[in-house]
Amino acid sequence: MDKQIKEAFDTFQTPERLKRKTKAALRRRTFDYGRNILQRRRARMRLASAALCLALFLTGGSLWFFPSASISVDINPSIELKVNALDRVISLEGRNSDGIALVKDIDVTGMTYDDAMQRILLSQGLEPYLEEGSTITITVAGGGSDAHAEKMLSRVLCRAYNIAEEENVLYCQVDWETVKAAQAVQLCIPRYLAWQNLLQTDPTITPEDVRQIPKETIRVLAQTIIIEDPCHE
Repeated sequence: MDKQIKEAFDTFQTPERLKRKTKAALRRRTFDYGRNILQRRRARMRLASAALCLALFLTGGSLWFFPSASISVDINPSIELKVNALDRVISLEGRNSDGIALVKDIDVTGMTYDDAMQRILLSQGLEPYLEEGSTITITVAGGGSDAHAEKMLSRVLCRAYNIAEEENVLYCQVDWETVKAAQAVQLCIPRYLAWQNLLQTDPTITPEDVRQIPKETIRVLAQTIIIEDPCHE
């Protein structure tokens, strides 16, 4: 009898247990499943936020460390400053033995390019080279737009004119390809530009011939832009 009652009771309770199981399953599939979806969405949002922060960091880092312009200064020491898009110096290198010795004791990293130029031109290491009549050749390559590159050149010229006579300063603004081509034949940029113009009328002229041409003639032959009164923009 007890066994029959238990079996009858279990039969009677089964639908209720099924209901409870069904409700539990529904809760799992709605609340728990929805919660899992929400958690996954939040995880994706956190990943997206982290990716965005990383992208911004990398962009900012590349903006700082990637050179957008170079400023070359040739007297006897030859040096080159690499400048980023924020107009800050990211490196200073010597391009010959005198240049390497000169920059060894000069730290201009992080400075604006014109302040860096002033520190370089007024450095004790450069003073012996700035004898009366010494020629300072300044070249700006890159710099983004032509207007910005010309502004860079103007500011650097202003620094140079503070220590040298205007007639002793050669300057020009070119692209990266011209810089590489001039370096390949070991000519400063104005003399390289003068050489290119002379080749149009005399294909036999050599870089060595151009090195002997007076700077006054080079200034005309190079056909560079003219900046009047660079200290007053």
